[in-house]
Amino acid sequence: MRSALAVMLVAVIGLGLSIGCEKEPPPKAPAPAAPPPPPPAPAPTAADTTDAGPPKKPKMVAPTDGLSLADRIAKRQADEKKLAGELAEQEKTRLLKYDKTKLPLHQQVFAAIKKARDAYAKAKTKEDVEKIRAGQQKAIDATGKKMTTIDPKGGNSNVVTDYDVMLDALSNGYPEALAASFGGDKKPLEDVTAELDKRSKKVEDWLAEVKTFKK
Repeated sequence: MRSALAVMLVAVIGLGLSIGCEKEPPPKAPAPAAPPPPPPAPAPTAADTTDAGPPKKPKMVAPTDGLSLADRIAKRQADEKKLAGELAEQEKTRLLKYDKTKLPLHQQVFAAIKKARDAYAKAKTKEDVEKIRAGQQKAIDATGKKMTTIDPKGGNSNVVTDYDVMLDALSNGYPEALAASFGGDKKPLEDVTAELDKRSKKVEDWLAEVKTFKK
């Protein structure tokens, strides 16, 4: 009888243990709390602002020359004008020095140009103009070739361009205008004559200065 009771007691205990094992699992542990936010950055110091910040604008300093704005503008313009004058004088000296070395050629070319122009003074008709033009064209061409030997590279003589313009006029524009004047149209001759006179005066003045220039 006791044996049966013991068996029953063991069975009851075992059943209780099995039921205890089948109970719900313990709840999960709560998630860890979020870390606290980082502390705010310290406020920049005066030294930090000076090193890392934008460059400071320079302070406006009042002029100490005692001049008004109008006076300073006038002074600057006067200085610029003075500099321009000095540069122009230096360039003129350079041209004089160069043309001094070519003076005989200058004199020959300019003399030939004046001779060609004077020849047209004999013309009384259109036919005379054409004869004179044809008769001296070779001489004009030869003068043009001599002219190119004065300043082969360009930019060194002050009057070679004037020679070129005059020679071209004496080959074309001047005789054409002269012939037209015999037909009653005087304006073209007046214009080309004024141009030749202007350039001839420039060459005469320049060659006179070149002749007396001391290198």
